[in-house]
Formats: sequence, structure tokens, C-alpha cells
Amino acid sequence: MGIFSSKTKPNPPKTKKEEPQEGIFASSFSFAFIVVLVFAFKSSILDANNIPSGSMIPTLKIGDFLFVNKMRYSIRMPFTEKELFRIDDPKRGDIVTFIPPATALAQEESRTGIFAKRFVKRVVGLPGDTIRITRKFVDTKDRGRVHFAYFEYKPKDGTEFLSYSPKEVPIGDELSDLDNIDASQRALFVEQKPGFEHYILEGFEDDRRAHIFECCDFVKGHLIQEGQYMVMGDNRDDSHDSRAWGFVGREDILGKALVIYFSIDWKDFTCEYKSGKELAEKGAEFAERYHGEELEKKCHPSEVFSSSSYRYREEETRFGWIERTLKYRLWRLDVRWDRVGRILN
Repeated sequence: MGIFSSKTKPNPPKTKKEEPQEGIFASSFSFAFIVVLVFAFKSSILDANNIPSGSMIPTLKIGDFLFVNKMRYSIRMPFTEKELFRIDDPKRGDIVTFIPPATALAQEESRTGIFAKRFVKRVVGLPGDTIRITRKFVDTKDRGRVHFAYFEYKPKDGTEFLSYSPKEVPIGDELSDLDNIDASQRALFVEQKPGFEHYILEGFEDDRRAHIFECCDFVKGHLIQEGQYMVMGDNRDDSHDSRAWGFVGREDILGKALVIYFSIDWKDFTCEYKSGKELAEKGAEFAERYHGEELEKKCHPSEVFSSSSYRYREEETRFGWIERTLKYRLWRLDVRWDRVGRILN
């Protein structure tokens, strides 16, 4: 009897082991450490940026995502952008990211802090260069007459002015996927830099601030002081750059643009047009557009360029942006696969 009773005796319930408190703390610390490493890597080694404006069109288009090599010129303290020591200096033609001078910023923008403003432009003038810019009318095959800003530089030890030898080229497909109506109507040129060439845009009208606000007398020629660099956008008529607010200090140049790793044409400013290629070839007035219900499906009312005199997105709420993205932007976007992996010069 005792034998059978011992076999049928129920086993005591197993108690659930609680995870040691030390394990929770270790996991949290490991996660926090990884997050810190990622942000330290981003702030001092390789940064990822997106292009929200058109000042570097067509080299950098609105919707491009690029990697920036932040160790190309200097080693900097993570999270602070404080320069520890220098590796090299920017070369003529480099595309750089930098802390803009205070004179380049609007009142609500800041050079420091979490939401600090950063610019991307091309180096066109080096320390010791004398810069001369002559504005003249040039007749082009594709765009008629344009008001060209002819750029010349005299190197530090040079005796005569040199140019970047701009030459008009056919627009082809280069301007067919721009989320910028004005830029798609400008003339396309190539400029020569040491070892490579790149596109620039020029148009009949200059959309930058009036020339009376230019920082220096570039007509007669202006000397760039030591430790200073002149930068400009490739979209010359729509670039707020050194012509307006002066030069960039070497200590404020943070990195060199490396490669485009992704690119999206959101069509925020061109959604009413059926074809970007036709927009570039025929112009905003003659290119075919959507109308009626088709237009309502493609565009938010304030995105319709032909009926809006201003852009609301400067005052758009976060909820408004999310709603517009879910309802319109996601359904009309195009991925520019041909730009993915493009090395930047």
C-alpha cells in the first residue's frame, strides 16, 4: 500500500525563476551603450543627411540621402563638433557640410544645439584666391538668353585670373526628375574642376537676394583671407551662399559629401504635372497637367503650384505633414534608382 501511495504522490509545483535584477540592469546598460556608440559614430565619423532644398541641383536633388565623411578633414569630439586635430584641408570643388556663419541664418535658426542648421555647398575659392564675378547675358540653345554669373579666380601665387570653363550641354534627362519647377527651367552647363567636371544651372533671373546685399565687391575682385573658404551652390540662381553672406572658416567645415545612398522624388512641388521630362522640355505653362478628380488624388490643395501664391509647409504642423504624407506623398513618390550609389564630385 505504501508503495502505491508513493507513486501516486503529486509532484510539488515548480516555482518560476525570476530574472536576476542584475540582468535587467546589464541589458539596459548594453542597449544605452550601443545607442551612444551609434550617435558618436554619426557625429564624428560618418553622418547621414537628406537634401531638403534645391541649392545644389542638379548635383544634389531634393530627396537625395547622402553619407558625409566627417573624418575627411578633421578629427572632432563626438557630440560637440569640437575640432581636436586636422587631417587635411578642403580642395577646390569639394562638396562640404559646414556650420554656416551667423549672417547666413534667419532669426529663428541656430548654429548650435540639437536643431542646429547645417549647409551643403561646393568649395569654389581657397585661402589666398582673389575672386571675380562678372554677370553677363549668354544665349543658349535650350533656354534662350540667361544671365550668367561668370566666375574667375586668381590663385594665391598666380598672376592671372582663371575660370572653371563653363560650357552649355543639352538638358537630356538630367532635369526630368526635379521636385523644383524653377530649376527645371534653367540652362544646364558643366564646369571643370581639378580632375573632374560637374553640372551647374543658370537662368534668366536670379532668385537669390538682391545684389545690394552681396558681402564683397566681386566685380573688381576680392581676396579670400587665410583660413577662409568660398562656397556656392550648383543651382547658381537659387543658392544662398558666400556671395551673399561671406566666407566659411576652416574650423566650421565638418565633412565631405561622399555618396548618395538613396533618392526619392516626392513631387511636393511638381505633383500637378504629368511628366517631369515634359515639364523640363516645354516649361511650366505648356506641360500637361492633371485636372479635376485626378488632380485631387495627386495633390494636396496647397501643393498645386498654379493656384497657390505661397507654400504652406513652412507653417505646417507635424500632424498635417503626417496626414499629407499618408494621403498623397506615399502614393505618388518615385525612387531615383539611377542615383543610388552615385559617388559625389
